[in-house]
Amino acid sequence: HTHKPEYETCASFGGLVMNKDLNAILYINELLNRAGMDSISAGGTVAFAIECYENGILTPEMTGGLELSWGNAAAIVELVKLMIARQGIGDLLADGVKAAAARLGAQSAAYAVHAGGQEPGMHDSRMDPLLGLHFSADPTPGRHTVGSGQYYDILHLWEKVSWAPPGLSHLKDEDYVASEEAGVKSMACSCYKEILDGSGGCYYAMLMGVNNWDLFEYLEAATGWGKTPDEYMEIGRRIQTLRQMFNIKQGINPWQFKMSKRMIGDPPLQSGPLKGRTVPIDDLMRVHWKTFGWGENTGIPTPETVANLGLDVLQAEGV
Repeated sequence: HTHKPEYETCASFGGLVMNKDLNAILYINELLNRAGMDSISAGGTVAFAIECYENGILTPEMTGGLELSWGNAAAIVELVKLMIARQGIGDLLADGVKAAAARLGAQSAAYAVHAGGQEPGMHDSRMDPLLGLHFSADPTPGRHTVGSGQYYDILHLWEKVSWAPPGLSHLKDEDYVASEEAGVKSMACSCYKEILDGSGGCYYAMLMGVNNWDLFEYLEAATGWGKTPDEYMEIGRRIQTLRQMFNIKQGINPWQFKMSKRMIGDPPLQSGPLKGRTVPIDDLMRVHWKTFGWGENTGIPTPETVANLGLDVLQAEGV
């Protein structure tokens, strides 16, 4: 008996490592669940290790004889066990790709796919630039559940929120431009997700869109506050700004969360549907921060924004 693996686990230990052994995926899922180890990060780290092995950065001596090749289910299972036990090569890999690359040296950095040390979910930000933006600009980076261009189109927030621009009808090329509209859409996703998280709402229900599952109406029924959707979105903006303020207080530079080059198509792919595509991540991060009322080049909430959101009291108290 084993807990049913989710999509992320099946993808991170399936297609990502070119493994088609379903029994191995189920077994790895059970191992990780019992160990309390995240399958997204674990799968991303195993893929990193395989690529390092393929390019001679990891040697058979370093892996204890494990042949880390794509699709080698037996070796992948054993590597997961070593990571869980922090034994041998598993000890080097157990803290994720950023830490492992720091120990292996600069030659491995190109294979370390992460945003601020967080391995991303099994979704390609080169196809959806706003997903890449949320990977990089959220106070907790690398999360595939915060927002994206696809999420925005699904949510239909423009049907409830006065300042949310219409979605759906746009050319794909427009997604790769750091426009003011991109900043508004990304802020809308962030604000709505913070309301959802703060209320304990269901993420999958959220993805039905406000036209099918109206979180604003649920909140009104539960609280009786008499607030408009715009006012609830302002609550989300306040929460997100407070999260950013916490990071700044902890000495975190928001730029350090920018995702690694491969995730944005730098250099771009030479073939396939994403041929020639590069996400303008720096400009997208700037327009996102500016829209939130944070420093365009720093990601630090401005004193005016902090005061307007009523967070200056907390700041004065040293929070």
